[in-house]
Amino acid sequence: MAKPQHKNQINARFIAIEGIDGAGKTTQAKMLCDALRRDGFKALYLKEPTDGPYGRQIRALAQEGRDRITPMQEFELFLEDRKQDVAENILPALQSGTIVVIDRYFYSSIAYQGALGLDPEFINAENRKIAITPDLVIYLSIPADYAPSRIEKSRGDSSNLFEKLEYLKKVKANFDAMTYPEIRRIEGAGSVEEVHQKIYSHVRGLLEKK
Repeated sequence: MAKPQHKNQINARFIAIEGIDGAGKTTQAKMLCDALRRDGFKALYLKEPTDGPYGRQIRALAQEGRDRITPMQEFELFLEDRKQDVAENILPALQSGTIVVIDRYFYSSIAYQGALGLDPEFINAENRKIAITPDLVIYLSIPADYAPSRIEKSRGDSSNLFEKLEYLKKVKANFDAMTYPEIRRIEGAGSVEEVHQKIYSHVRGLLEKK
């Protein structure tokens, strides 16, 4: 598969919002889209896993128990879901001049499947073969200790919090270790509006570049 390109439209930008569970990614991604639209840009909110066939399978496994498949099988499901997302959603939007804001992308695969024992650089290399590299990645960094209470508050899920915390510490370590040039780290423990303003400052800088 040829690596997809998107630099066809002057306003097209691809922005990913990343971080561990409970970091506030969904809230911030949607706020960013709203702000962009108010400023006159076409903006599209996407999320991964998607609602496509592979994404639905991933979500079902998350509910039923990830121990039903190996970490490599989980990685392959995410990769197939991402291939479909690029072809059917991300690339067409970028080619139409839309700013795409995605809630999780392949950096989450690096962090999460990496925490299950796969080599993070293998995950990175395989994803970059099939994915469009974002123009900007916002990494919302919060202490792993903050995450369980935020998850419980937003989802009402208090099961296995200690187990989730230990896993999230590994995930956060993988995010913290990323040095890819497209990543900008923002402390996500402030108020929702404070974090949004920090994100939009980076996005404005991106949009001002020709």
